[in-house]
Amino acid sequence: MYLFIEIENFRLFAALRASRRKLRGPVVLVDAEGRVAELNSAAQGKQILPGMTMARALSRCGGVEVVHANPRAESAAVRILWNAAWQITPQIELGSGGSLGSATLELVRPDFERLSGQAALLIRRLRRCGLPARAGAASTPDWALLAATAAERFQFKLVPSGARMRELLAYLPLQTLHGLSASACRILEGWGIRSLAAMAELPRQSLGERLGPAGLEAWDLLNGRRHRVLRFEELKPDFRESFDPEEPLQGLEALGFLIHRAAEALQLQLEQAGKVASSVHLDLWIERGEPYHKSIRLPEATNQAALLERLLRNHLEQVRLTGAVSKFQLAVDPVNPLSRQAGLFERSVRNPWRLQETLDQLAGLVGTECFGSPRVLQTHRPDAHELEPLSAELESTGLSQSVELGGPPRMGPPLRRFRPPLRARVLLEKKRPAHIECALVSGPVRHFNGPYSLNGDWAEAEAWSLCEWDVEIEGAGVYCLSRDAERWQIVGAYD
Repeated sequence: MYLFIEIENFRLFAALRASRRKLRGPVVLVDAEGRVAELNSAAQGKQILPGMTMARALSRCGGVEVVHANPRAESAAVRILWNAAWQITPQIELGSGGSLGSATLELVRPDFERLSGQAALLIRRLRRCGLPARAGAASTPDWALLAATAAERFQFKLVPSGARMRELLAYLPLQTLHGLSASACRILEGWGIRSLAAMAELPRQSLGERLGPAGLEAWDLLNGRRHRVLRFEELKPDFRESFDPEEPLQGLEALGFLIHRAAEALQLQLEQAGKVASSVHLDLWIERGEPYHKSIRLPEATNQAALLERLLRNHLEQVRLTGAVSKFQLAVDPVNPLSRQAGLFERSVRNPWRLQETLDQLAGLVGTECFGSPRVLQTHRPDAHELEPLSAELESTGLSQSVELGGPPRMGPPLRRFRPPLRARVLLEKKRPAHIECALVSGPVRHFNGPYSLNGDWAEAEAWSLCEWDVEIEGAGVYCLSRDAERWQIVGAYD
């Protein structure tokens, strides 16, 4: 049994897939000589035919859209087709030349019901990638091609037996058979032969005497006597998707269209290779500006296109580009899927992707410079810290964890810091604090220790220096008093 998959007007839809345009009207693909090579159904409705000059095509439809062949887009579309077909079987022959955009699969004793479901899923995946396809299955590669030709767009046609194939041939005209010339069709029509089924019933020798080797080959094909050997191909995995649109892209909507196309193609590649993505890399080339590059570590390794698309859209909503995008590339880092049993006391996030989306939205709301997790800096400056980006990942911790702190052992009561510190007015006697007034406490100082001089960053532009006292205010408690070059502050209270 063989399965034949064909992408309709392959070169046209490969070029449309690489552009951001969603053209619903008449569209034609022009070859190097300026003639119509391929066209969609809307252009056919305007009486435009393949081989027409553009001047004649425009005379029949002035609003026809023109696209040009894109070899890079065609190579990417062939890879998508191969990755999608690989989900059924690795025994794949890719079409070339005039049959570019097709694939023939060899199936060993398939289950027909399961095959129908697999073929329907394959066609849906190609459709999500912008490639309209049809498929057919039969007992020989040539019959499978005829079954796919008889199928409607986005449909699968199964011909399980020779009797069913003869019924199908009765509805197919002579022009359906590839390799049968127009002159041969006129000769057969002169004999009263209008369908492929009638041609298959002719004597083989008589057909060969009149039409030559082409007639013998056509008779063998229609009667299932030709069984050609498929030439299987193997493509190296490529975890990158790039687009070079004809016109620069403006706005998130145009970029979102290409992100959707790239994410769907990368999902097929990851599934074919049995991998998941641990991080994504986004590259945007800006017209008259610096290229933009962003690497994002995923909250959880995945191969789902919808999750990648949503993550990148949320990120781009926070980015302000300086110009139009002339080139786009999306790549992923593939890793093996992690299969392990979680520990009984291991912490985890129920939905790390939803958490990451919430974190991105909060960062976009307040600004990335004001959002994160504080980390203490390695300095003697009190309360010095910086913000680190938050991650949706939780590091696993054991039941007990020993923390080793460098330096001498920490002794004394804990200090509860006030944020922000409290402004204070201090009365000095012999350069020592004697009376303190602030919004929280006020009163005379009973005891004090200090001053403790702290300074640092002498070689930097923002050098700092301050003095601290530990003071006991009568009837109020013990506090930490600080003074820099400008003001007095109560920075905290001791428990």
